[in-house]
Amino acid sequence: MFSAKPRRVFITLLVALIASTFILPGHAFSSLEEKIKESQQKLGRVEKNLRDRGEKLNEYKSEEKKLESDLANLESRLQSLQRELDRLEREIRDVTANIELKERELAEAEEQVELRDAFLKKRLRAIYEEGDAGYLEVLFEVDSFAEFITRLNDLKLIAENDLDLLELAFDEKMAIEAAKEELEEEKARLQNLEAEQVKNLEELRKQQAAREELLKVVQENIDAQEKAIRELEQESQKIETLIQQLQIERHSQTNQYTPSGDLLWPLAEYGTSWITSGYGARVHPITGQAGTFHGGVDIGIPHSRWPGSHSYNGNPVYIRAADNGVVIYAGLNGSLSYGYGRLVIIDHGKGLTTLYAHCHSISVAPGQAVSRGQNIALVGSTGSSTGPHLHFEVRVNGARQNPMGYF
Repeated sequence: MFSAKPRRVFITLLVALIASTFILPGHAFSSLEEKIKESQQKLGRVEKNLRDRGEKLNEYKSEEKKLESDLANLESRLQSLQRELDRLEREIRDVTANIELKERELAEAEEQVELRDAFLKKRLRAIYEEGDAGYLEVLFEVDSFAEFITRLNDLKLIAENDLDLLELAFDEKMAIEAAKEELEEEKARLQNLEAEQVKNLEELRKQQAAREELLKVVQENIDAQEKAIRELEQESQKIETLIQQLQIERHSQTNQYTPSGDLLWPLAEYGTSWITSGYGARVHPITGQAGTFHGGVDIGIPHSRWPGSHSYNGNPVYIRAADNGVVIYAGLNGSLSYGYGRLVIIDHGKGLTTLYAHCHSISVAPGQAVSRGQNIALVGSTGSSTGPHLHFEVRVNGARQNPMGYF
């Protein structure tokens, strides 16, 4: 038998032991839930940063594409302009050669005019000037007056012919001068055009240099964003690994649910024929970008069954839990992966989770145990959505799987 005092001590220790047996695991479980929640929030912030970086990266790549297009256009214009300058230079060389030719022809013509002018003056002086008997002898050494008249007419004809030759030489000189002036005007026009094209060429080269410098900055920004995204993806992977470890630890401390092993189709009224977008690569319905990965299946519903529609008939479509489990997330996605809107995530144990996105409203809370087939939300169109549908995902240890292999 124990005395009264030792008995009280024993009872106190026993109560403390019982209390520690039942209270400490609950406290530990609560602490794990807080750690999981904190880790998920941190993961959310990292994924939001990833989304922001990704959007910025897309902006930079779009700008890079535009700059490359601008540079290609500028290069094409520069080549065309250079070809035009080469053509102008050839024409200027040809015109210059023609001008030089005309200058030589003009010099010869001027010489001919001077020679013929001097010859005509000499001939006239010989005919009309007193004291020069050469032509007079020709006239007076005749046998008759008729022969005198004939010779006088011949001399006049010779003088007139000399005058005609002088006029022809003068006309030829004037024509050459006119042609030379036209060539000089053409040369001046071509030189002005060349100067204008050279100015345009310099301006295009300045634009090219400016765009090349801007492209360099944009490409540096792209490199920086891609590096930051790689680092954030690594951090995201580490956080996902931590969440998985915490979930495994939590599973070892609680047995709140017993998964059945097979998943239940999440919409009782709308089966596989209502799938609007399957798992895998697709053309993104909003951005139009081909080859975008789709990590789940989209199950559409009629607009008349969607509370957000003007044609809503008052009969919503309920989303049901695919299996027994615990809700680990419920609400607006906030900083989680872009576009989910209101979503529910259920942990089914052994690393298996299901995700239900774009909900109109949610009827469960984090930490709540749910049973297979239990209604957890209404189908909606929140987040990045083109119409009322359920985006349903299956994940194993955080990695997305094709849901069609789990039903």
